[in-house]
Amino acid sequence: MRVGRIVAFTAGTIVVLLVIVVVALLLFVHPDSYRGRIEEAVRQQTGRELTIGGKLELRIFPWLAFSVQGLSLGNPPEFGSQPFLTVQQASIGVRPLPMLLSRRLEVSRISVDGLSAHLVKRGTTNNWHDLTESKSTAAPPPRTASGSGHAISVGRIDLRHCVVILSDETAHSTTTLSIDELHSGEVALGSETGGLTLEDFELKGSLLRAAAGTPAAKPLPFSLRAPELALDPRTQALAPARIEAHAGELSVIVSVSGQKTPAGQVLSGRIEVPKVSARRVMDSLGIAAPVTRDSHVLSVLALTSGYRFEPNRLELSGLDLTLDDTHVQGTAAISDLAQDAWTFNLSVDAINLDRYRPPAPAGGAAAQKNPPPPGKHPEAPTPLPIETLRKLNLHGTLQVGSATVAGLMFTGMRLPVSAQSGAIHLGPAQALVYGGTYNGDIALDARPADAQLSLNQHLHGTDIGALLKAGFDTTRLSGHADVNMAVSGSGNTNAAIMSSLGGKIDASVLQGALNGIDIAYELQSANALLKREVPPKSSSPARTQFNILQTSGTLEHGILHTDVLRIETNFLKVSGTGTLNVVTEAIDYRLAAALSQGAPMSHSGAGPRSTALEVPLLVTGTAANPTVRPDLEALAKGQLRQQGGDLVRKQLGDKLKGLLNH
Repeated sequence: MRVGRIVAFTAGTIVVLLVIVVVALLLFVHPDSYRGRIEEAVRQQTGRELTIGGKLELRIFPWLAFSVQGLSLGNPPEFGSQPFLTVQQASIGVRPLPMLLSRRLEVSRISVDGLSAHLVKRGTTNNWHDLTESKSTAAPPPRTASGSGHAISVGRIDLRHCVVILSDETAHSTTTLSIDELHSGEVALGSETGGLTLEDFELKGSLLRAAAGTPAAKPLPFSLRAPELALDPRTQALAPARIEAHAGELSVIVSVSGQKTPAGQVLSGRIEVPKVSARRVMDSLGIAAPVTRDSHVLSVLALTSGYRFEPNRLELSGLDLTLDDTHVQGTAAISDLAQDAWTFNLSVDAINLDRYRPPAPAGGAAAQKNPPPPGKHPEAPTPLPIETLRKLNLHGTLQVGSATVAGLMFTGMRLPVSAQSGAIHLGPAQALVYGGTYNGDIALDARPADAQLSLNQHLHGTDIGALLKAGFDTTRLSGHADVNMAVSGSGNTNAAIMSSLGGKIDASVLQGALNGIDIAYELQSANALLKREVPPKSSSPARTQFNILQTSGTLEHGILHTDVLRIETNFLKVSGTGTLNVVTEAIDYRLAAALSQGAPMSHSGAGPRSTALEVPLLVTGTAANPTVRPDLEALAKGQLRQQGGDLVRKQLGDKLKGLLNH
């Protein structure tokens, strides 16, 4: 009973004291009388003018609270008379008992309405650096045994209609951050357990960036929500938390936890981007969506991945990315944030890159496939992004189930990638291509003044007809091909590299056909013209079947000089030399074609030839549209030489016969 009376007496005494304090505050404390002292104190500490244009109020119930209206803080003199900071209304409430009894500061609420701050950056200086410099020489407050100092807690924080404007006078740009609403529940710092907690945090606002000479942009709305964050400064452990962020049409959900390691703070968890339209996201973020050949692409985007963020390293594991019909899985990491060094190991199920290419030129596929007339380049040169290539720092492997590029389909592709300081290497790559195999290396060295490109490419057993049809919309050639190419070039545009290419190329095609060309028919027609006979009629599609087609040559400055060209069928042999311009696709070949004795008479229905036939041929035009015709001039000269030789042989024979008869 005695203890109870002591407790009751003590509590009653405290209540009486509080009543006395409250009455004294109301009778003797007039906040407006401190207006001048507050303004002078700020001037002494910052050198800036503080103006309190509205009311200063002190409230007692339900807690001790101080409020101010019409506050304005000036700029440094060199930044003019425009206010640096204005506040329409602000208030702070404090619970006095915890401060008196346990030296613990408990703020019941902080409220700010209508804050506007104008930050100005001018070259190497700005109008806020003096506020961040400490002018006090006082010793820091003593820390408690727990190392957290006096405990501080805030019951609630409310900010409304706040704006921060950053003007960069050098870049002639303005960034405006508008905070429509910021709310939080309890915030505790330096509590008895040494913890930091933040509850029911929610932020809504918008961001707008404007630059001189650029079109007007739309504000980007954003929001952030975190039900609870809890950090223990003694162990540096962050309790598992969930954060939801939204920017325009993009939503990101992050689960996070943290711990202190010998290397530093480590954050880990999962990140999720719910299914959304990539086009809508880009539009909402002020990014112009590319105009694509297929208008339906960029309609689906989704991402889930685990992550681990260490000092100077970010790792994504269990990555699962969806873009339209394509799914990408694997791992990726920035192994060195300071050097922007990337590593990856990714697997792609299927992708058609042609859907993401710019629309085809007017006139459809034909206009795109058919090259321009010889001597004219199809487009203006495209420069290589040299500076970007020199900054690349990535290493990894990409595996693709199937990929379509420029109409060509590759399956089972494996592509190692390495790039560092301008030295880029793709390969050794492997893939299946139209019944055959592909192996190749691509090396690009962007370190010299003129970039150096090296290609080492090989096809084996590939259905060349299917490849040419898919990639070039032509059926000129069919068969199974082996192709080897080792070439190099230099330049900083695609045209410069193509025109400088040099190296070796060889190819062979087995059991194929040249469609659109009937060499036997052309030979028989030329022979008929020389004999002043009616050429045979063409009654079926022009086609030359062959057992083998072989070619090899040297590439010099973008022109392929063919040293060997050989075509053989059961009754036909063709050989010759010529040139192919890889830039304009112009061709110029001189061939010698021979029909053997017993060859069938093409298109005539007649029996086999009784004599052999040899005819020179000219092949001109372009690789996509070649023209084959007999070289009548060379043929006529050959006939004259043969007739002259026959005449000489006859006359010489007659002379010898006469001599022998005597």
